[in-house]
Amino acid sequence: MARYWFKTHKKGIVWYPVSWQGWVVVLAYLSGLIYYFIKVDKTSHSASDTMVGMFIPFFILSASLIIITYLKAETPKKS
Repeated sequence: MARYWFKTHKKGIVWYPVSWQGWVVVLAYLSGLIYYFIKVDKTSHSASDTMVGMFIPFFILSASLIIITYLKAETPKKS
């Protein structure tokens, strides 16, 4: 039996961390978002500049989180 990092919620395809590895992945994701937000915000002149500058880092970090979660989580349950 494989040890999952994330489990599926009872209602749908929402995953949540259940091991320390899962929590590290989630904290790394949040830390990355905060880091890039601060980095982009220092050079931005307006809120729209910040939003545009955060698009690529947000997309890459979120895609990475989804891929890791998909690979290390149990399969979603059919209702």
